Amino acid sequence: MDLDVLFQKVQQQFADQLPFVIYRKPGKEMIRGLFQKDDKLYVTSTYKESGFVFAPFDTDLNAILFPIDKCEQLSGFYLQHNNPLDTPKVSNLTPENKEFKDNHLALIQRGINEISDGDLKKVVLSRKEEVRIKELTTGASIITLFEKLINQHPTAFVYCWYHPSVGLWLGATPESLFSLEKKTFRTMALAGTQKYNKESKVVWTEKEKEEQSLVTRFLENTLEKVVPILMISKPATFKAGNVIHLKTEIGGTINTRLCDIPCLIKRLHPTPAVCGLPKDKAFQFIKSNENYDREFYTGFLGEIHLNEKIYEETPVVQESSADLYVNLRCMKINNDIATLFVGGGITIDSKSNEEWEETVIKAETMMQILS
Repeated sequence: MDLDVLFQKVQQQFADQLPFVIYRKPGKEMIRGLFQKDDKLYVTSTYKESGFVFAPFDTDLNAILFPIDKCEQLSGFYLQHNNPLDTPKVSNLTPENKEFKDNHLALIQRGINEISDGDLKKVVLSRKEEVRIKELTTGASIITLFEKLINQHPTAFVYCWYHPSVGLWLGATPESLFSLEKKTFRTMALAGTQKYNKESKVVWTEKEKEEQSLVTRFLENTLEKVVPILMISKPATFKAGNVIHLKTEIGGTINTRLCDIPCLIKRLHPTPAVCGLPKDKAFQFIKSNENYDREFYTGFLGEIHLNEKIYEETPVVQESSADLYVNLRCMKINNDIATLFVGGGITIDSKSNEEWEETVIKAETMMQILS
């Protein structure tokens, strides 16, 4: 399929206010698009249907579904332009707001105090930041942002998602929730953050190593009963845009009699990398203290029951398959306001000012496509 046809379809779909999603998987050249033929809001809580899901952070809410049988499918190959911005020029885009900073520092300190005084080991605390931009009035302007994300984030899952009842979201997430094809299962533990500096040797602190280790141990304990032979790699440095993380790859063969896709989602979402440990306590602390709605930030998105075959242009329905990603490094655009969502993992060794700086660095990842 010609990529121009896919991008023209994006422009027409946006002009007609019809739902669509376009996305590129990590390390791939193919861009896929699902274009819903009506403007209805379909949801799922069972994950038995085939299509593309967009799920919120709040586990009490249903995921939005673009059903495969309600969509036109297009795809095309996009040649990467390797021109990442090493130093994002965003200093004048969002002057630091002292009130917002003080509020987030106080939130972080409450998290540290809770960890010190109770059973909480880690909690991921976030904030949102609003940036005034030139209003996106055409599909062409959306495609420009999407292409910037693709070029700057070759190792990320890059997407642009739109529903007239919900809004426009774009992102370049480095983190897989999990992939499943028949019985082959893969996921990752991703935690610890530093700003990327190609001139410096990477040195991870004990706090960052422990933060990443907490996520790995959680995944191992959660999966050991349903993935009898679990393969776990050693932690390695992973570059994602202008930041680096510690990543551990985890995989194996799942026992589908004990756990299917809904079971895996329930076990893994939200992960300790976006929520904390113990998960229930961290989730309640976030809901009680962040004082804003994360919406789809730190939720998940991706394909369910679709099988991508190299030599075919359309998705093929396949039972027991999923390729889902945690919705990080994302933003929502409404008229001339882009809302960016950023956060960081808080542990007993956290220092408030350093955690604030981490959110600033992460915000640059999305701001650089707006500059």
